[in-house]
Amino acid sequence: MPSSHLLAVITADLSKTQDQSQGLRAALSERSVTLTAETVTTAMALCTNDVCNGNMQTWRTHLGGVMRLLGAFLDSQGTLPIADPYIQCLVKWFTTMDVLAGLSGFSTSAVMSSNTGLLDRSFDLLNWNVDDICGYSLRLAPLLARLSQLVQRQYHTEAGMQEDILAETRRLEIEIISLVECSVSGGDSFELQSTHLAFVHSALLHLHRRVQSLPRNHETVKEDIEKILTAVEHIPPFSSANILILWPMFSVGCETDHIKQREFIHNRMGDMQSLGMGNFTRARELLSKFWASETSLSWDVYFANLGLELVLF
Repeated sequence: MPSSHLLAVITADLSKTQDQSQGLRAALSERSVTLTAETVTTAMALCTNDVCNGNMQTWRTHLGGVMRLLGAFLDSQGTLPIADPYIQCLVKWFTTMDVLAGLSGFSTSAVMSSNTGLLDRSFDLLNWNVDDICGYSLRLAPLLARLSQLVQRQYHTEAGMQEDILAETRRLEIEIISLVECSVSGGDSFELQSTHLAFVHSALLHLHRRVQSLPRNHETVKEDIEKILTAVEHIPPFSSANILILWPMFSVGCETDHIKQREFIHNRMGDMQSLGMGNFTRARELLSKFWASETSLSWDVYFANLGLELVLF
């Protein structure tokens, strides 16, 4: 089963995880209990359930707890890179949630630092193809974490852009662009190439809009938007690959004023919402709310002012 299909099964079955929470806490409280991949999986499923339900009071705590559990589990496996595909799936699942949490608004933050964190304990960093769980090359993950940090720093900078932020922005932009051409393997290679490009150009869109503060009508921003939508158009409407691209879809939706582009985004998110995948339902509702407001505020400021939070996973 392709990993995107596996992720679909997991996210569609999250309603059952609440019944497991009491047993999980009991197991974790017993120091004599051996930490297993199944225990980490249950913790990750509970955290994912909280993220998709928008439970702001608990998902951050659970995300940090999952990172500690996963780190401890990897410690128990030794120092060599982990070859077990199931364990690698857990690491990539966590990484996806973490980096997207850090890019979903001003009040969110990733628990993984801008280095590769858990990733470099589990993979050969030299041969990262486009991944069918994350939807992008894993080499992009630490760049997304750095982007999140830059967004937070720029938001808290009182006047303009500090020189150190400007210099880091230029370096990061070059590194992100370098990942446009990335190898893909497997039967879903064309669709994965498209999801990867959607993420790469969304990262550039966030960099240009949220860090560099370029206006929506700037040619660079309009180019980012066109490239994201072109990538998404190459993914069939009901392909499971759409599960992976909520963050690019929401990001581009918040930045375009073009009616036809908004219609395409609204319809594509509706296709995935009808399948019950991921956090598309709440994301689509908030996107419609943002459009209806006709606010001049950027989407992150608008939702922060309303006290609304959404993790785009």
